[in-house]
Amino acid sequence: MSGKRSRGPKTSNVILLALGLFAFSFIVAMTAIFCVKGAVPDTLIQYTLGAGGVEALLLAGIKVSKVLTGDKPGEREDTYE
Repeated sequence: MSGKRSRGPKTSNVILLALGLFAFSFIVAMTAIFCVKGAVPDTLIQYTLGAGGVEALLLAGIKVSKVLTGDKPGEREDTYE
């Protein structure tokens, strides 16, 4: 055995991937609704993408706090198994 452990993807990467997939599917759905109905639900778009922005901002804050406190990348990060 080589001494290296196989680690799963970081939790923050999994969250960012899920957030990106949701945003992409939401944009595709809103484009389809616009093509069919000819109207766009502006408030729904504003709040949905705004919530995604808040989530990304919180993840960035966590990363910045880890850098400022001197935690090494991946040292204490939860992993998704």
